[in-house]
Amino acid sequence: MEHSFLVFNVGTYVLGVPAEELIEVNRNLRYTQVPGSPKMIRGILNLRGLLMPAVDMGAYLEIADSKCESFSIILKVHENNIALMVDAIGDIVTFNDEELVLPPTHLSGQFQEAIRGAFRLSEGLLIVLDTTAISRNAQNPQGSSLGDLQSLPLST
Repeated sequence: MEHSFLVFNVGTYVLGVPAEELIEVNRNLRYTQVPGSPKMIRGILNLRGLLMPAVDMGAYLEIADSKCESFSIILKVHENNIALMVDAIGDIVTFNDEELVLPPTHLSGQFQEAIRGAFRLSEGLLIVLDTTAISRNAQNPQGSSLGDLQSLPLST
């Protein structure tokens, strides 16, 4: 079975989320900061009356070279809306489910939950994120370390 994914960048990483959850991609949306919220939560975004957490994916995945300033990916994950703040937006690509490579078993905490697997690209990997886990963690941040991302290979 084939599935489509919206491709985007956070730092030097190429990431993807299921295209069927995509509401829209937007630029320079304003959010309201929430005092005391964890670093991964930029604030609350009000998009035409829909309130949702704005998740800084660079902070969430602990990617040091990310900015996550301009682009927002608005998703509907089950009954929750969420905005992912990312560095750049790519295309929608389609892969066969059998091509999915499962994540390494040594990942831990929130990060282990955040990755469904990866697809091989002509150069590097497309890391597919588990939006259900990200949405759950954004609604109830646990503050666990996600530093294991650096152990994923950038090229094949």
